[in-house]
Amino acid sequence: MSEIKFITFTDIHISDSNPQSRVGSYGDDILDKLIMIGELGKKVGVDFFLCAGDLYNLKAPMRNTHLMNSKLINLFKGFSAPVYMIEGNHDLTNDSYENFDKQPLSVLYSSGAVNRLAGSSFSLSAGTGETLSVAVRGFPFTEEPNLEEYPKAGSGADVNVCVLHLYATPDGGSLFKHKLYSYEEISQLGDDIFVLGHYHIDQGVQQIGDQHFINVGAVSRGSLSHDNITRIPKICIVTCKKENGNVSIEEQVVRLKVKPAAEVFILEEREKEEKKMKEAEAFVSHLKETIASDEEITNTESFMSKLKDDKSNIEKEVLKKVEYYINEADIALKDIRK
Repeated sequence: MSEIKFITFTDIHISDSNPQSRVGSYGDDILDKLIMIGELGKKVGVDFFLCAGDLYNLKAPMRNTHLMNSKLINLFKGFSAPVYMIEGNHDLTNDSYENFDKQPLSVLYSSGAVNRLAGSSFSLSAGTGETLSVAVRGFPFTEEPNLEEYPKAGSGADVNVCVLHLYATPDGGSLFKHKLYSYEEISQLGDDIFVLGHYHIDQGVQQIGDQHFINVGAVSRGSLSHDNITRIPKICIVTCKKENGNVSIEEQVVRLKVKPAAEVFILEEREKEEKKMKEAEAFVSHLKETIASDEEITNTESFMSKLKDDKSNIEKEVLKKVEYYINEADIALKDIRK
């Protein structure tokens, strides 16, 4: 029997500074999780590690210290097997590759601590006599990926692995303005295993036909307003085997050890965050109803007049900001039309 084993993880979002509503040292907590991943890889004897993007949290290079990068370089160089990674949107300033050579992730690539998977692929073989071959490729974050334009998986390996940084769920749909890709859409790429990053919510591991989808969510636990504090970060150990000509794929989801939510979050802030979100949603709904139902609204002035006369208890400071942004939008539109 021949065997190849690897660990998948995604959305680390490391930072020197704490996200909103966090206490203690967020950066040290993330480093501890990465150390756990490395130690687990050594314990089970993996052949490589795969990260599906968003190693960093803050996109601006100047907001990520040399000290933090130095710690990451030393940590990943201490892993028992190579680390392969694709870029997530948080690894890119303005979601662009224009200045990628200045990004901290580019420094890690140059150091040799991690290997860039985007735009390339690698293959690995194991065993004597009956050889098992695994081919791995990656597609980093793009704003609106067109999967139909991506090349299909090759036919030369026993197992093809594809790493993607895009919103994905079993059934697809939408998340605010973003498209959620369904597993059926992703399956058209033809790979045997899909390692998915970007969507922090745990979608689990699912096998559809002969294809496997690993979508276990983020290693990080972020701010109260953007994450579920009861979620336990997970990674996945994947074992590919070949025996008597038969290839099998097994996944084992592993929970990382994390501190109780009460030790890392200011839980009292959660109610405030939820209240803000509800108020914002109610305000947007009210604006839509106001615009749609009033035929007298023809321009910014009449729109603002309507809001100010309205009995929706909109705070004066909120109205000032609305008026400012609408006026800015009007100016921009006039410039475009010139």
